Amino acid sequence: MTCPRCGATVVASASICPVCGQPLSAARSDPIVVYAPGDTVVLQRPSIYDAPTVVVRRAQGATETVEQPLSATEIAAVVADLGKAMVVSQWQRWWWKILIIGIALYLTIDRVGTVTDNIFLLPQLFMIGTFLVPIVYTAYLYEDGTLYDVPLSKIALVFFFGGVLGSLAASLLESRLITSNNTGFFGQLTLSNALIVGFSEELAKLLVVLPFLFWARRHFPTIMHGIVLGAAAGMGFAAFESMGYAFYALINQNIAAMHDTIRLRALLAPLGHGTWTAIVAGAMWRERLIRGHPLTLNVPLAFLIAALLHTLWDYVPAIALWGVPIPHLLIGVLGLLLLRFFLVAAKGGDGPAYREPNLLRALRIYFGELREGLFNATAQKGKGAKRD
Repeated sequence: MTCPRCGATVVASASICPVCGQPLSAARSDPIVVYAPGDTVVLQRPSIYDAPTVVVRRAQGATETVEQPLSATEIAAVVADLGKAMVVSQWQRWWWKILIIGIALYLTIDRVGTVTDNIFLLPQLFMIGTFLVPIVYTAYLYEDGTLYDVPLSKIALVFFFGGVLGSLAASLLESRLITSNNTGFFGQLTLSNALIVGFSEELAKLLVVLPFLFWARRHFPTIMHGIVLGAAAGMGFAAFESMGYAFYALINQNIAAMHDTIRLRALLAPLGHGTWTAIVAGAMWRERLIRGHPLTLNVPLAFLIAALLHTLWDYVPAIALWGVPIPHLLIGVLGLLLLRFFLVAAKGGDGPAYREPNLLRALRIYFGELREGLFNATAQKGKGAKRD
């Protein structure tokens, strides 16, 4: 609902406006109930102590009979519509504010450190430079998915442990499996080592996400929950890894090389770890929603896709244009398109691709629709140019 005094969009159950303090009318406390085959989905409006979205709970057995049960896709659409009705506007969201404030702080600290020659400011540059974009990426998905029923403390813990435990697990796996330090054909890792790194790191990041599947049915029921948890774990891993690369550049080269490393990895961060882990987690939650459990062949397929994208990332040459490695940019765009499939599905996407339970066939339909849409848009643009 909207505050009558300042116009801010606030949670429907709030008793006061968190922006201006205006008292609000008593909020509705009755739950909204929709029925699905075999169970009941109760969309309970949160208390004033919760953030603005719905809380989804499931209970076995329907308490009432209905004429038309809802499918899994329709349930997702109901959740998405309720979330959109209660979520704050784009201008009131925090992800872009965090980005602007973070960039300003980074530039200010860099300038002050240069003027004063204060090396004690370097840890702040490391922290802000390597953590800013991963945090913004996670915050964007968190707010875009209206997942305010999940406390930020849990997202932060997934982010932190995804980075720390994921890095430890990946380091142990890679140290045992990689037997040579030879460079590959393109000057980076050999194909075998790139495969080891890709599969090891994708598996390591999932170790933090998997426990949430045990509570998924009650506390994290939607595909968007899985996507955000996966993105948080992957971006935590990316942040700590970027810090390591920046430190290596500082020790072995100079401060300028450190800044270049931080900027490049910040630019590429949304295209890598967070997106890959979000794809796998989105597939697990999609299967749990459709089939009631994630133990299907679709999940290994999603993991294989993410691991192969990671492998290509570490194997292909860094051919740069204006300082941006083009092959990595193309791999990243492909990953984002794959993630878009799960994002649309999480928001109740309709169409053959989102109704198809088999993930491989669904992705074929999805990319076919994208190709057809791109072809039609290009054709219409060409016709418009001819008329001119």
